[in-house]
Amino acid sequence: MFAVTGDSALKQSKSARAGLQLPVGRFHRWMADARLGKFIHEYAAVYLCAGMENLLEELLLQSFPADSASQFTTAVLDQSIAHSGDLWGLLQPFAHLNAGRVASGALTMPRWASLSSLGSGTQKSGSSGGNSNISLEPCLLTTCVGSISELKDLTQRAQQKFQHTALSNAALSTLFYFMRCSQLEHSDSSGTPSSVNGSAGGSSQNVQELCYERAYVVLPPLVEWLRVASAHAEYRHAAMIDKDDIMQAARLLLPGVDCPMRPIGHDEELPTKKTHFSHPGATTPIASSINEDTTELGKRATTTLAFKLMLTGRAELLAQAANLLPPTTRYDTLNHAGLSALMIAAIRNDEVAIQALLDAGCDPNVEVPPVSQSNYPGIQPDTQHWTAVTFAASRANYLALRLLLERGGKVEGGARLSEEKTTLTPLQVACGSGNVEVISLLLAHGANAFLSTQQKDTMCFAGGSAQRGSYCAISVAAAHGQRVCLRKLLSHPMSPGNKDVLSLEEMLAEGEPVGNAVRGGACAGNSASERISAELPPTLNKAQIKSLQEAMYHSAENNHLDITIELRTLGVPWTLHCWMHALAAAHELRLDAVIDQLLQDFLQVCPDDYSAQFVSECLPLLFNIFRYSKNEGTTLLLADIFATCFGWETIKPIKEVALQSVNSSRIDPKFVNNPELSDVTFRVEGKIFYGHKIVLVTASPRFQSMLSSKLSEGNTPTVQINDIRYHIFQLVMHYLYSGGCATLEVSNSDVLELMAAASFFQLEGLLRYTESRCSEMIDIDNVVAMYIHAKVYNANKLLEYCQGFLLQNMVALLTYDDSVKRLLFAKKVPNHDVLSGLLHTLQQRIKQRKPMGVGNFRQQLSSPPPGGAHLLNTSLGIGNGIGGSLGAAKK
Repeated sequence: MFAVTGDSALKQSKSARAGLQLPVGRFHRWMADARLGKFIHEYAAVYLCAGMENLLEELLLQSFPADSASQFTTAVLDQSIAHSGDLWGLLQPFAHLNAGRVASGALTMPRWASLSSLGSGTQKSGSSGGNSNISLEPCLLTTCVGSISELKDLTQRAQQKFQHTALSNAALSTLFYFMRCSQLEHSDSSGTPSSVNGSAGGSSQNVQELCYERAYVVLPPLVEWLRVASAHAEYRHAAMIDKDDIMQAARLLLPGVDCPMRPIGHDEELPTKKTHFSHPGATTPIASSINEDTTELGKRATTTLAFKLMLTGRAELLAQAANLLPPTTRYDTLNHAGLSALMIAAIRNDEVAIQALLDAGCDPNVEVPPVSQSNYPGIQPDTQHWTAVTFAASRANYLALRLLLERGGKVEGGARLSEEKTTLTPLQVACGSGNVEVISLLLAHGANAFLSTQQKDTMCFAGGSAQRGSYCAISVAAAHGQRVCLRKLLSHPMSPGNKDVLSLEEMLAEGEPVGNAVRGGACAGNSASERISAELPPTLNKAQIKSLQEAMYHSAENNHLDITIELRTLGVPWTLHCWMHALAAAHELRLDAVIDQLLQDFLQVCPDDYSAQFVSECLPLLFNIFRYSKNEGTTLLLADIFATCFGWETIKPIKEVALQSVNSSRIDPKFVNNPELSDVTFRVEGKIFYGHKIVLVTASPRFQSMLSSKLSEGNTPTVQINDIRYHIFQLVMHYLYSGGCATLEVSNSDVLELMAAASFFQLEGLLRYTESRCSEMIDIDNVVAMYIHAKVYNANKLLEYCQGFLLQNMVALLTYDDSVKRLLFAKKVPNHDVLSGLLHTLQQRIKQRKPMGVGNFRQQLSSPPPGGAHLLNTSLGIGNGIGGSLGAAKK
């Protein structure tokens, strides 16, 4: 889903494309701000977001009580986490990963099996496998040992069950350093068995050693050591766990332990005959894949020695290294990781070695082979097709990079305009790290800021090849928040691209009159090429313009508001998605000037067909800003936008309810207030009003409840009617006896009272009649009163009509007096949110609107409302100081 390319990818969020709920862009922003790497790939943010989302889902699934009748509370959640060895340590506020324990401190085996855990190896099945797990559990839960021989025995027992735990001799010694217990060691040396708490008998009790002993509660079990270390080994496609893997595991599992990153080109121990483990999906171990041949291992050892000689940078040693290397490749020979000596020198920032290797004839354009090359099992997919220039740019080594470029290094690394290679260019990795000096050097040598290395095949997501490409350098700078780098890229002279091929839409747009084209382009955003050409430099082609739109998309998704606004200032057309994200970011930062500036651009981003995204996401955002805005100019701009979206068509009139046979006349109207055949009387304002039960009980549920208790009385009952005038009650009776409203004569001053009576007596037909009459009377002066009456008396049709009137005339109403402001913002109506009702009405209005021609729609938006002018077409003196506001927010 996420690999979908084209214009549709820029019209929805990264989370929607990846099928996630958490914001991918926010994760990418945090990863870049926290400097998790010099270059944060887009897929890294997707995977981290997906991992966190799955972790939360797993947390809830484990915490839900087994009994469906039980209530899920925070106490249940805390208890579930406290008893989970996989989750408790992960959720603790520690700098280290306290894995393998529960809240009580008891040790526990990991429950999840993964590619980097012990459960991913070849295991026995059936009851024998279960018995083996039980017998191995005390071994794997060991936290400390007394001798290296004991540790070796434990790891060998674990290796019999799992094939991912082979340790080199140096790794075993390093692991023993962290798991060593002096008490157990002295106990073993004295030959006296130790007790459970580690204390020994005899003379060993008097032994004292000046060594650091970690507390028991922070010691991870052996299974966690092996699981974390094997994950590091599998990442670099190693045949066994080495010393550095143990150090990296200690950095994660133990408090206060740190070590440097593993250096690239680090010497690896060669595996012995049986110290290897297979990889996920492999049918045979790596040692078998290289035939476990001593000749192959000898070649690797020879290549390692030759690399050591070459990296000294001494000419006499380079000559000796040439004798150890194949004659066909010589100094361009690649090691098992696909790296040449020149690449390693560039990674290490060793300028002396780089100069010596170039003088000896090294080719600076040798590439890291693709992952399909079986001769190089240690290749990292992220660096395929990289050259020494790419590695130097990633390390931000200006002198080494300049030397490589001057000696013939290709400025685009392994990327080619004529080939589709999923790799990274030197300019892309430099933009990620934010080194302006390196970027300037690359641009001076002809680097293309618009070159994208993403895979164009949309069906390649499953194969994973799309994950190793990247969008252009401009988009990389925008995604990483490198504003200075982006300015440098945009300020560099751009070469004109090839002649564009017009699409059918653009061909049709060329035939429109100039006036219509300009007016249509102002609304369509990125759909009209005429407007784009008028705003952007004429040297840019369509592909470059799309790259700038992509850069705006990434800056908006990653919440880099300053970059988004700057790209818009340069003339990059808005899309609804980018505009909406920029507006949300400005609202979150309380930048009123930026909000006003963005609202001024609404006519340029309004969708032609009012997409579902606009209705479900954009409108709630606009109403949320409207609710909390204290700026009158912002409020009026939003009011004008609401009126524009609502449209200037006539509000749907309220129709009276069609008469049903059950509601038709029961008795001749002459019997209204006629004592003849009357069996009930009403006292209204001290006057007697005669009625007939059969008519009243049939027509009104309220009359039925009022008269049910009096039907059994022998005398004619009298019902007291309060809060209703005699004349209004008489109109209600005329309606009941005549079966309709055709003969009613109601003055405008009595309509609201009649509505109250209709609501009280639950007369739907009469209520609809009063709603219709009130809708004809609504104007600027009485709309607030009508709205309140409609809400109080449950006149829903009139309430919708009032909401439509408010939306259509909101600018005039807000500038007329303060009554509408009090209605909208002061919560004048109890238990009712006026703005939520307006939002719902506007959403329904847009959904029910019939599709109209694009030209008519744009003409409607461009035309001012009757008797007024669009606020969106005037500046109102707002939007000034947008740069200063953004600068303050950036600080």
